Amino acid sequence: MVNTLDTSLNAIQNNFARLQTSADNIANLNTDGYKGQRLIFSQGASGNPTPRRTSDLSPGPTRLEENQQGDLVEIEMSNVDLATEMVKSMESEQAIKANIKAARTADEILGEIIDTLA
Repeated sequence: MVNTLDTSLNAIQNNFARLQTSADNIANLNTDGYKGQRLIFSQGASGNPTPRRTSDLSPGPTRLEENQQGDLVEIEMSNVDLATEMVKSMESEQAIKANIKAARTADEILGEIIDTLA
């Protein structure tokens, strides 16, 4: 039962990290040259997944802009896709809610077990 609580709490933390990454990407959506951040999960020391941030190095769209000398230069825009980030945010939010419910249920069951044994 304690493993259930630990797993749920770890999942909540990982989904908060995923939500924060999406929020950072959305905040920098209009920053020229910004490379979107992604989370890669690997197995941690306790066996639970541990997130690590990496940059998405794929090129963003470009636009032509006139510089101070009057020449047209190509400017790379952010490679963040708003629709993708919104979907990731919604997925993370729902996963957080589901894991909170699982943690509450495990807590209630542990409480009942303790009451029964006491």
